[in-house]
Amino acid sequence: MFLRALSPEAPGASVLPLALLGALGVSVLSVSAGAGEPTEDLAPPVRLVVMVSVDQMIPDQLDRLAPALKGGLGRIVREGMHYRDARLPYARTETGPGHVTFSTGCLPRSHGVVGNSFYDRQLARDVYCVEDVDAHAVRTIGEVNGTGRRSPLNLQRPTLAEILQSTNPLTRMVSISVKDRAAIGLAGRGKGLVLWWDKGGSGFQSCNFYGNALPSYVRDWNSGWQASYQGWVWNPIEERSEAEYEALGAAPDDRPGERPFGGLGVTFPYAFPAEASAKSMGGMAYQSPLGDQFVVEMARAALVEEELGLDDDVDVLCLSFSSCDTVGHANGPYSREVTDILLRLDRQLGVLLAELDERVGEGRWMLALTADHGVLPLPEYLESRGVAAKRVSSEERSAFGRALLAGLAERAGARVRFRDVAGGFRLDAKDMEALDLDPKAARAAAAEVVNELALTHSWIEAAYTREELLALDETAVGTQVLFRNAFHPDRTPDVTVVLGSHVLKGLQRGTSHGSPYDYDRHVPMLLMGPGFSAGVSSRPVGSQDIVPTLLGALGVDKGDLEFDGVDLLMGSQTRTQGDR
Repeated sequence: MFLRALSPEAPGASVLPLALLGALGVSVLSVSAGAGEPTEDLAPPVRLVVMVSVDQMIPDQLDRLAPALKGGLGRIVREGMHYRDARLPYARTETGPGHVTFSTGCLPRSHGVVGNSFYDRQLARDVYCVEDVDAHAVRTIGEVNGTGRRSPLNLQRPTLAEILQSTNPLTRMVSISVKDRAAIGLAGRGKGLVLWWDKGGSGFQSCNFYGNALPSYVRDWNSGWQASYQGWVWNPIEERSEAEYEALGAAPDDRPGERPFGGLGVTFPYAFPAEASAKSMGGMAYQSPLGDQFVVEMARAALVEEELGLDDDVDVLCLSFSSCDTVGHANGPYSREVTDILLRLDRQLGVLLAELDERVGEGRWMLALTADHGVLPLPEYLESRGVAAKRVSSEERSAFGRALLAGLAERAGARVRFRDVAGGFRLDAKDMEALDLDPKAARAAAAEVVNELALTHSWIEAAYTREELLALDETAVGTQVLFRNAFHPDRTPDVTVVLGSHVLKGLQRGTSHGSPYDYDRHVPMLLMGPGFSAGVSSRPVGSQDIVPTLLGALGVDKGDLEFDGVDLLMGSQTRTQGDR
């Protein structure tokens, strides 16, 4: 059984091997702005590719804020090719898979990052998507053993930076975000500077996979940020009347369902304590517009210090802006806070893009912008507009758990415990062994119980066993494609449980994402620079198409590389059954 409420339109592709890189020859051609295809000798060659992810941004935000977007976001919309029918073609819409799909041109079933965390069957434990127990943090003070265990170990396909560096080791790469899974997810195993935020307050950090020390300019920035923002007050970047906010589609500042920002409430202004500790400051910066601001500041410094785009080698700058997500989880996508986050980002990106023009040169850089996932608006906001939405209470979750345990015991003849894991649950291996239960039969029984309970627990849509998902192949159609594209045989729970549409489980305030529904899968996608005409396209696409398209625009011979996405500059292409 597969979801009835989902759109049947979802991209997919045939199963690909997990080899990282094949031998390929790379040639970089000059490209002419607006031509749509690479051409030789008509314009200076592109020397910098900029990959931008705006975490949790939904397409409607670009539309509703359009009159106020005077900076970088507005410029990208005006000058770029805007793909308005871009959707993530997989069921589990989270930050980890979103960034790795963007950076590799492959789907979770191929690149292996099926969620922010997942149950690893080979390790027999839950794993964070960029976890590496053999790695350690690199901060201003140097290497910090026993902490910050992060690296691209779990990525199973090469990123854009890796592909370019595989044939030209002089290609430089910088990747920056306040989230480790975003910065690492975009960089992969590329060699270069990869930075993310230390919520403990030390500033930007990295890990020993990318080097044993931070550059001096990063250490200098880290040494001064806290003093500069002690007592900082977050007010809207521009004053607006209630009518002006309403015209921009922004909800009232104080409304039901919002989660307080620390102890600072849910309305402007938000004032950082004048004597806050380093750890407190680190956490508040992460959850405020300062996160995006700091990423832009560090990107501008890296642009100069790393001399990106100044020679004949194509460099890569990866930026993920997380404030829309960290604030959006608390306040929702139509909040005053998220509205301010995006208006600030628009202004900051405007400065960065102008600096790219000045330092790298107009026509010598190209940019791709998308989001790692969408988001469900606050249920209270939806209900006020006549949309049936639900927050599942702790009592309901407990009642479901008891009913599931009882149903399993009835079928097995004794208690079989289960544990909630990302994406569903897994059955206790010791209980099954003690009862001499066949694991496949136990999983089938568990899914059967969940599907029966869904008749009385309306917030549950369906459950699928590992075997059901494993059986999906290139003949999958409709919503089956979403589940096939999110499935990895070593990283999927025993039973995958899907909540109903517009349902939040475990959150009594704020909101989230992660579902296979359109509000979580529909994302913005724009390509800007030489080779991309300004305009709007209704062609169904996904972020897995970006890397193949960028390589095509650069004139790169893809050689033996395999992608789930397609080169959008190649015109009409045939996708497999069930694809968009």
